[in-house]
Amino acid sequence: MVYDLPAHVVIQRRDGKREILLHRAMAVIGDDKIEIKSARGTVILPLLGLIFCGAAGWFIATQGQGMPLWLLVTLLLFCLILVPFSMMSLISAVVGADVVVDRRKGSATWQQGYLGMGIGTKELVPFAKIDHLEVTIEGDQPDRWKDQTDDLRQFALVLVKKSGKRLILAQVPVPAYGQADGMDRTLAVGQAVANLVGTTITLPEGWELVEIDTATGEPVAPAPTSEPKARSNRGRSH
Repeated sequence: MVYDLPAHVVIQRRDGKREILLHRAMAVIGDDKIEIKSARGTVILPLLGLIFCGAAGWFIATQGQGMPLWLLVTLLLFCLILVPFSMMSLISAVVGADVVVDRRKGSATWQQGYLGMGIGTKELVPFAKIDHLEVTIEGDQPDRWKDQTDDLRQFALVLVKKSGKRLILAQVPVPAYGQADGMDRTLAVGQAVANLVGTTITLPEGWELVEIDTATGEPVAPAPTSEPKARSNRGRSH
């Protein structure tokens, strides 16, 4: 199913899927599945770990005869621990996902983290048990230090179950001056998930949905007869 998402925060991929960048993560949106996974940059650390272990193995094999036994044992034990951790982290960064919302399975699944390689199930929520989605924001209330707001805004997309349990789908921290972009990204993922699940999404107090012309960035006056061709839904404060 094709549905509108704000073009200024969505990247169209060659495989037909759409991508929205989040905080050290990205949402990959397909017709029947949405995956929220680690950003591509997270492969760097495990790759460095594997390179270090390779170099340590070469050093042990070629220069180990003249080195103290305790140093060789320490390097060997360190590599035995680091290699599997780096491999699991690399697999998780490349093919794993933190959250998978699947229309065919009718459920949203939170995957296990580092040790689980993003494969084992940590939490599974059938669509029938989802009450609604909610966008929350932290740091905009003047109650932290001398009635001043924070310089950082923490947006979060939260899934609320009918039992009342709240599960975080995605988070987007942005500077205060970029809060409109943070809301756009969070809300775009929320709209995609809500469309897939068949539920509603609520905004924090003081925000509302307005029609924006993507060419000019200005609000579009309501058209009773037809919808504007170029538009995006954005949350803006009153």
